Amino acid sequence: MDRRFLHLSAVALLAFGLASCSGDDAFVGSWTAAAPVSLQADIPAASSATSLMSLDFTRGDSGNGVYLSSLINATQPVVADSLSGAVEPYEVSISATAGVRGTWTRSGDDDLLLAFDMSSLKVEVDPAGVMFSQNMLTGAGQPAVDSLTARTAAIWQRQIERAVRGSLIRYSRLEDVEVDRDRTTLQFEIKNAAGHDIDMVMHRVINGD
Repeated sequence: MDRRFLHLSAVALLAFGLASCSGDDAFVGSWTAAAPVSLQADIPAASSATSLMSLDFTRGDSGNGVYLSSLINATQPVVADSLSGAVEPYEVSISATAGVRGTWTRSGDDDLLLAFDMSSLKVEVDPAGVMFSQNMLTGAGQPAVDSLTARTAAIWQRQIERAVRGSLIRYSRLEDVEVDRDRTTLQFEIKNAAGHDIDMVMHRVINGD
């Protein structure tokens, strides 16, 4: 066989291998979802609940890491009760953050498998982010409001942690992962709480933006 042909074939294979390797890490970096997803099915008591998710993929000698974080907002109608001193129904709104670390591996050409370390899961409900509708606040003393705020934050922290733990299974497999040519948009599919495919679109975070 012509040695020149062998040489050209080797060069072509090397070039193909480099292209494949560079394609493998196209999703490495930080991403934020283009729009929040609903957590309504995971927090039945809430009248609305959404999660704006971010993913941070890393790759190194120590392994492939992933950090999933989320900004969660929820509202809940509350009937009048003696604990709050409210005489009519009111609404409470909360903001929370959640984060968990894990690892990623490839499954075939287009899917990613994420394994989360549940011991690293951290959920925080900021008491300053607990808001009550005006009708509950009218006439309520500040100590009563502060006490209710602390209790509400504690209750919601437990509810959200349960919801996050339950929803993470849906992110254990990202299907049909694609990064656009500019490497600024990441797309994949996950299953929602009902088991249906939903499309996720995320944008790359550049310079901490």
